[in-house]
Amino acid sequence: MSCRSVDEEYMARALALAGLAEGRTAPNPMVGCLVLDAKGTVVGEGYHQRAGESHAEVFALDQAGDAARGGTLYVTLEPCCHFGRTPPCSQKVIASGVKRVVVGIADPNPKVAGGGLKELQEAGIEVVVGVLEAECRYQNRGFLKSMSQNLPWLALKMAVTLDGKIADRWGKSRWITGSAARQYVMQLRSRFDAVFVGAGTARLDDPSLTVRLENGASVLGSGPPPLPVHSPLRVVLDSELGLRPSAKIFSGGAQGVRTIVFCQQDVLDKKSLAGCALYPDTVEVVGIAGGASGLDLSACLAALKERGVNKVLCEGGAHLGGALLDQNLVDELYWFVAPKLLVDGQALSAVTSTRARALADVSNMKVKEQRILGDDVLIHALFMPCSDI
Repeated sequence: MSCRSVDEEYMARALALAGLAEGRTAPNPMVGCLVLDAKGTVVGEGYHQRAGESHAEVFALDQAGDAARGGTLYVTLEPCCHFGRTPPCSQKVIASGVKRVVVGIADPNPKVAGGGLKELQEAGIEVVVGVLEAECRYQNRGFLKSMSQNLPWLALKMAVTLDGKIADRWGKSRWITGSAARQYVMQLRSRFDAVFVGAGTARLDDPSLTVRLENGASVLGSGPPPLPVHSPLRVVLDSELGLRPSAKIFSGGAQGVRTIVFCQQDVLDKKSLAGCALYPDTVEVVGIAGGASGLDLSACLAALKERGVNKVLCEGGAHLGGALLDQNLVDELYWFVAPKLLVDGQALSAVTSTRARALADVSNMKVKEQRILGDDVLIHALFMPCSDI
């Protein structure tokens, strides 16, 4: 038997709706909405599908029509109250005649920041805020960090042996984990705005970094179907622009997937635009200032945020993962462990760092999920203090 209240049950359904568009709404947040009539029957539901298109409230209220009058609206994020690429949702909610609005979290966007809630209250609508707040914050963790820190949320994914190795001494890593774990990673990629690797990984594995899945069924028993599977923006850190333009990571394929290459600014200056023309037209080369320790990773992430990225999944390799950890840029961890041992001191460890650390200096995390995938184990954790998201 569920211990959730009625409000929590409906908010959970709104969250499930919002999740149907995960990885597709940036730079906007994910938002789901339900409308109940005066008798408590669901008469409308919707979710924000992608930036520039109608918001969740519009879909739900249009579906509900006059049945919304005197009813309740559930929405995972505060309705907007400003004109952007679409009109303000707060006015549409007021015009619908609902008497009660239940909100997951307030919108931190300075253009909203409580203004939508205030408009609803001034119109005489009962407003409840904070239902399933933790779940709503986690779902929009990328949007929230983007708003508060001007950086995207970054998750690090690694597949390791029991002795912490991601490849043998010759750089071979296929396959450490089994098919179930690899299919999970495909699903994981589709939930992020961008997937990030280093040049070493791109050179050794020649990955396409696309999502190869069949379209899934709705997470709900009824209601809107999920959007088609999509592949996120691909990002590669190639300081010296040494990767072959024919590498799979640069091929847009049938989906026209884009790629961003970060390199040293002086390398880009020497290469010239004519040299960059060797890449397909789906590739953008971005020069970043560098130093003795390599490219400025914070600047790379800030450049992604400027391009509308809220969430980034880093899939290695060891040097990039170690550098991101050294600079405290990792928020979340997806750590796949296979029941295998390499037992080779020269095999490649999961992350590399030149820093000396005492046991007292370990990175503390909070485990969010543990899952068995075939013979492999996934540990999904949040770094402190991100665990309060």
